[in-house]
Amino acid sequence: MPDTPGQLEAAEQLHTALVGWWPTASSVDIETLKKRFPTRRGLVAGWRLPDALPIEPRDLLVAIDEKFPWSLPLLALPNAVNGISYPHVESDGYLCMVPTGSSFTLPVGIAHVTQLVGEAVTLLEEGETRKNENDFYREAQSYWSLIEHTTIAAWLAERPPSGHRVWTSAVDKASGHFVIASSKDVLNSWAKSGQRRYAGTFEPALIVQLDAPLHPEQYPLTMKDLISLVEGAGASAELSMAVSRWRARKSLPIVLTFEHENARVYLGAMLLAPKQVRMPGLKHSGIPGFRQGSQGKLRSRLQALRLVPNRFPHFKVTEVHREFLHNRTAGETAAGLKSSHVVVIGCGAIGGQISVHLAQAGVGKLTLVDADVLSWQNVGRHVLGGHDVGYAKAVALESLIKRSFPDAEVSGVTSKWEDWIQKHLAQLVGADLVISVTGEPASNHHLDALMSTNDMPPVLFGWMEPFGTAAHAVFCYPASRRLCDITDERGLLAEPVVDLDTALELPREPSCGAFYQPYSSLSSLNSTALIGELALDALLGRMSNSVHRVWVGDVNEFSRNSLSLKPNWLSRINEFGDCRRYQFVI
Repeated sequence: MPDTPGQLEAAEQLHTALVGWWPTASSVDIETLKKRFPTRRGLVAGWRLPDALPIEPRDLLVAIDEKFPWSLPLLALPNAVNGISYPHVESDGYLCMVPTGSSFTLPVGIAHVTQLVGEAVTLLEEGETRKNENDFYREAQSYWSLIEHTTIAAWLAERPPSGHRVWTSAVDKASGHFVIASSKDVLNSWAKSGQRRYAGTFEPALIVQLDAPLHPEQYPLTMKDLISLVEGAGASAELSMAVSRWRARKSLPIVLTFEHENARVYLGAMLLAPKQVRMPGLKHSGIPGFRQGSQGKLRSRLQALRLVPNRFPHFKVTEVHREFLHNRTAGETAAGLKSSHVVVIGCGAIGGQISVHLAQAGVGKLTLVDADVLSWQNVGRHVLGGHDVGYAKAVALESLIKRSFPDAEVSGVTSKWEDWIQKHLAQLVGADLVISVTGEPASNHHLDALMSTNDMPPVLFGWMEPFGTAAHAVFCYPASRRLCDITDERGLLAEPVVDLDTALELPREPSCGAFYQPYSSLSSLNSTALIGELALDALLGRMSNSVHRVWVGDVNEFSRNSLSLKPNWLSRINEFGDCRRYQFVI
């Protein structure tokens, strides 16, 4: 039994309740639990519930761990099972379930156990009648890994085409995982952009397209079974090609893939390197036909591989290219942004956040323009950190984005935006949106003036008012009303939220003109969201007019910073109460 006072009391209460529900329930000692569940750590108490199930094996085990009563109990069959018998039943008999109704009711007690027992009955009955067979395919990665689990995984740097293919693999030095793509060039480009390194040489990788979902009853257990599965799928020629190119110093990864519910499922397998194999009857490790330093004959290699009885590791395969990552997180929105090109002018705190969020949202191409270098003063609220101090902000942001999306189309430009536009006007004209977040009224005024003389794309201006107490996002169509319609000749907003006439002077560093605004990165989140959401609305065609959106912070923030609101904004806030976001058609 547990020895923590609160836990001991909770366990004793659960024991009493269990006996009340199942009078013949009996405790299971801790040593028996450890032998029964050698891979389950931290179990402190358990019980056997006779006749809890209406079907064989009738009895059910309940166990709690050292986190009880703040963790759910474990339910399992009395004995381990061979392989995967039913969906959600692991090889040690553990029933993988979460109560649907009381999972968020804490602390855990008898209500959780009775509900889980009821769901266990349903789960096993559906497994017996094969009603929930489809779960084997929905959660194939999990069931596949249960057979011969390994910490190794594979990352697909590209989405494989349908059909069998021989691709190329390398081993990521930091993680030990396979990275798989169509060619060495793609792998090298992926590693360079993501700032990763490979260990050793390139090896072939085999992609095998299965005609139907793979059921656990069909899972290959040995290398001999794996070869038979690959050949049975019609990939004999590709297998021969992969083996002929294989140096056999490391394992040869095989990716089995099938379609299910309009999604691609991947399962990882491997042909073990000869030094990892001990053939029956041989004194030393190795496979005939794979002598050290010899490529061997293809026929003898294949014949030898077909005879290998050893089990092979089953590993997880994950797509890591932009298309998959974007669709998984942003769904249909990412697809609508895939062909978009956005130019971001200004890579400061707001521009840095906007750039990263646009890349994560799925924008297909980003051009980041800023002449400044990151300093230590910037680190407090920038997405870049101390590692990037001394580097150009735009280039460092490009590197940051490509570490997450090595195949991203991002270009960091160290230049004043005025100079860049003069040299790359055609590139600017071809963009879908320009976002100016320099926070400089004169700069915005200049860019806005260009909209009247050039075939410019729409421009989104974003900035914050003193101390981050308010933020503005102004979206302008070139042929429509523009920023100049709501600002004066200096580029200053005609109707700011803060009364600048009564505001205190901004703090400054001990150098000429070095004014700054003290606000945290948390304070800027609302501003980033305001500008970012308007950018998505513009890119996805949700805007039909030039608009001005405003976010106003909590009124107390103004008083804490000795700021006053303009009378017209004070009237709006009094009229609309807690509403802190406003939109106006320009």
